[in-house]
Formats: sequence, C-alpha cells, structure tokens
Amino acid sequence: MKLIIAGATGGIGSRLAFFCHQRGDSIYTITRNPSKAQNLFPFAVQNFSWEDNWDSVLPEIDAIFNLSGATIGKRWSKAYKREIYTSRIETTRQIVQKLNNFDEKPIAFFSTSAIGYYPDSGDEILDENSKPGTNFLANVCIDWENEAQKLKPNHRLIIGRFGVVLRKDDIAVQRILLSFKFGFGVVIGTGNQWFSWIHIDDLLELLRHSVSNEEFNGIYNFVAPNPIRFRDLIRTIGKILNKPFILSIPDYFVKIAFGEQSQVLLSSQRVVPKRLIENGYQFRFSEIETAMEKIID
Repeated sequence: MKLIIAGATGGIGSRLAFFCHQRGDSIYTITRNPSKAQNLFPFAVQNFSWEDNWDSVLPEIDAIFNLSGATIGKRWSKAYKREIYTSRIETTRQIVQKLNNFDEKPIAFFSTSAIGYYPDSGDEILDENSKPGTNFLANVCIDWENEAQKLKPNHRLIIGRFGVVLRKDDIAVQRILLSFKFGFGVVIGTGNQWFSWIHIDDLLELLRHSVSNEEFNGIYNFVAPNPIRFRDLIRTIGKILNKPFILSIPDYFVKIAFGEQSQVLLSSQRVVPKRLIENGYQFRFSEIETAMEKIID
C-alpha cells in the first residue's frame, strides 16, 4: 500500500512507519519537523510539513493515518490543555478538508481517539455503543471524533479508541515500572479502577489491517479483550520481577499531586473490543501477564 502517516515522529507513529515499511508499503509522512522525519525514515518517499501541499500526492495514496497529538503525560496547565486539544482537532480538520476536496478515488482514513471518551464507570463494561463522559478528556475525544466524522462517505473512516498502549517507551508504562526499581510496586488510589490496555504489537497489526480491510468502518475500541484492575496489574508486574511488595497511594494525595490530570490515573474504564471480536480479530496478547513479560524482557 501507499500510506500517509501524520504524526510519524511520535512513539506510535514511528513504530507504524517501520512496521509498514517492513511489509513493503510506501511511506509518506506529515510532521511538524520534516528534517527529523528524514533522519528517522530515510526510506520514506517524502516527508511533508503541515504547511506543505501534501495533498498533491493523494492520487497515489491508499490510506492516511492521523496519529498526531500532544502527549497527555505532561502536567495540565491551561495552555497545555489547549495544546492537547488543538493538536488533535486541527490536524484532523485539515486532513478531512483535504480528503473532502478529493474525489478521484476512495481513501481510507484512520483517525485516532482514546478510551478517555468514556466516563469513570466503576465495574460497568463499556463497548463502542456506551455513552461518553463529560470531563476534559471526554470532551476532547468527542470533538476529535466529530471532526473526523465530517469526512464525506466516498472515503472510508475508521476511528480507533486506544487504551493504554503497552510499549517500553510509553510514559504510563515507564511510570508504572519506575517504583519497581526501588524494590516495590505502587497502587494508585484504591487499585479497584479498571485498566484497559493493548500491546503495541497488536495495535500495529490492527492499524494496518483496518485500512487494508474494506470491512473495517466506523468506531472500534482498540483494547485487549481482558482489562485488569490496577492493583492486579501491579501484582502481575511484581510477580514477573519477583518484587511482590506493594505500597498504596491514597486518592487524595494523587489529586493533590496531579490536579485535574489525576482523572487519567484514578478513572475506572472497563473497556472491551466488542467490534474487533465480532470481526474475528485474534489478539496475540490477550492476557496482561504475557503482554508485560514481552515489555519487561
């Protein structure tokens, strides 16, 4: 295939570029820093900035991935919350506008979202039909998806709501593993909150499969089929590392330390990939222990 990857220098975008290149795809990128992209991806056909006329190559393109977006891992000042929002909405808007002005052939557009779309729901099982939340992250995801859904129906839209992506360089994974370097694991809050995740290998397979398979259309939860409570996640990692001692940090301390960002750590979202299972996708990593063993190895 001939693919455009927007946000290609990010943690997931860069892995996707290499993954697809290794499968024989031709890669074009759109980033804020094309020179960095050129150094990272010497195999790329072309590295565009957002200001370039990148839509000139659309006649050659089969699919576009938009993986752009500022990390939610930094502290949320008012200014940074604006960056989280605009980095997602504006890039999606530009891609949709370009595609809506192009009608020579259908192109698959993969637009990222996140399980932050859903509310803090305790033990309730959440699938693609569940209602959205009302906090900052939910509102970002709602507007993000609404922008993507302005795509004209002559093109194919896939929206993937990502869970926590388990990879060695993910900031959430690094923070979880940090305390184990001192000999113990840390449970945040009660530990009863659900942790919905996906291993990077499954995510990459799904991303490429979704744009190459015409049956994929609409919204999907990109999560493994077995979410886990946070305390059980920490116990699993402790078992793998043979460091079983666990400490607990109370909710109120987390809220003081992280402010509004604490919602990412304390919210309980038990999300399942109902539509992926219905489509027959076979996860390589459906259990947290095998997924974390691969990450920690």
